Amino acid sequence: PAGAPAPVPPTGPVGRAAAALFNEVWYRTAPQARTGELRHLPAFGRPPGAAVRRPGIHGRDGFVRYQFAVGYGQEATLRRIVERVAHRGCPVFPAELTRFGTGGPGWLSFPTPGWTLAMELPVADRAGLAPFLDELDGEVAAAGGRVCLAHDARLRPEALAAMYPRLAEFRALRAELDPRAVFTSDLSRRLSL
Repeated sequence: PAGAPAPVPPTGPVGRAAAALFNEVWYRTAPQARTGELRHLPAFGRPPGAAVRRPGIHGRDGFVRYQFAVGYGQEATLRRIVERVAHRGCPVFPAELTRFGTGGPGWLSFPTPGWTLAMELPVADRAGLAPFLDELDGEVAAAGGRVCLAHDARLRPEALAAMYPRLAEFRALRAELDPRAVFTSDLSRRLSL
């Protein structure tokens, strides 16, 4: 039917060439910079995650969304991580780079003044992907950055304290308000929040 998304071929994950082509087209169709005029917010730019999502696009095993933030002055870390992902030959479909302003007052607030990069990495190489992402976590933490907990499904608990310096305050309040840990999530149990 007209307007329906095209079916996804049952060939497994998107190849490197297709992901590269998609990312190039996405980049080239971004709105041109303009000054001195008012524009409606939807015309200003695409919201994160606006790419068309279709079941099966990442293959049978799906994907891991890896999102991290590093502060201004840590652009070399950002570049090094992008280069490592590219060198690994992992098709990223899509990647979203966003500039952050001031973070929120929450103890586990993710935004920090600087940059955030979100990538969807196929899980076809499950055994190799986990240690690779652990290494990236180390680089992010060493740069004073953090992984986004809202999208996380694999961060190790020992990396959390280095990324979220107010973690102890959060844990103290949680222990005071819910000493028997009645209100917990899988994330909370995995990371000992």
